[in-house]
Amino acid sequence: MIDNLHSLPDPSSIPLVALESMNDTHREEIKMVIRLGTLLAQAMEGNVDEKAISVEIAAWVEHTRHHFKRENELMLEFGFPAYPVHSGEHERILALLDELHQSWLENRSVEPLATFLFESWPEWFEMHVNTMDSITAQFINQRGGA
Repeated sequence: MIDNLHSLPDPSSIPLVALESMNDTHREEIKMVIRLGTLLAQAMEGNVDEKAISVEIAAWVEHTRHHFKRENELMLEFGFPAYPVHSGEHERILALLDELHQSWLENRSVEPLATFLFESWPEWFEMHVNTMDSITAQFINQRGGA
């Protein structure tokens, strides 16, 4: 369990961007991912709490949906030139999260969810924050956005 959880970022050490509202949202998301990750790690050790996993994945998907919607709105409001690329990445990840959520609801299989959460998501999150979110936040901040 410990090895898997170490792959997840620490909320206090995530890359920061030029908008504190985005930093706050990122910290909230990481806390949600850690809660879900803890449940998945326990499940991988044989202690499966299907109800808790269902609650946490639903909350994470909804939070991510709101997170991306807010960023998309900011990009449109401030005329961010790379909006199609950044929002397209949001759509791609939301579709993947929706697919994983649906798969969980249908199969209650921990493995696909755990593989994404512990192996794919941390690298994607760090890359996304360091590139797309960082550039977006800087652009919006320079134009007076908060």
